[in-house]
Amino acid sequence: MLDIGVYALSFIRWFMSAKPDEVVSQVKFAPSGVDEQAGILLMNPCGEMAVAAITLHAKQPKRGLIAFDKGYIEIYEYPRAEKAVVTYTEDGSQETITCGRTCDALVYEIRDMEQAISGGENEMHLDYTADVMSVMTQLRKSWNLSYPEEQ
Repeated sequence: MLDIGVYALSFIRWFMSAKPDEVVSQVKFAPSGVDEQAGILLMNPCGEMAVAAITLHAKQPKRGLIAFDKGYIEIYEYPRAEKAVVTYTEDGSQETITCGRTCDALVYEIRDMEQAISGGENEMHLDYTADVMSVMTQLRKSWNLSYPEEQ
């Protein structure tokens, strides 16, 4: 959950109008007790729904898909994306958006953190982070998963 789950849930929260208040999931544990695989369904009070599939071992695309009534957006190689494709469902036309370089993702993260710490423009959303942490805690509790320091 703390490794790859935080990225998937952060992506979802970024596009939801409100924090999910309904969370259901299934989990598969590795022999070590680590949460190896999970399917997560979320819904918020606005009726927006999201699905996340996370796994440590299976190779799957790191893709975010956001669906709307008139189109959808695919973000490739999330969370280190450099490309998104917008598809308009009325006519099937597509628009490709590129920005930055995947190989520079950590540099961008450092710059954003430095800017936030120095009092510059802050694009970080502490409220979203708190929402994601709350959802992760709710999931872990439903899985009976606790960390050593919590025992």
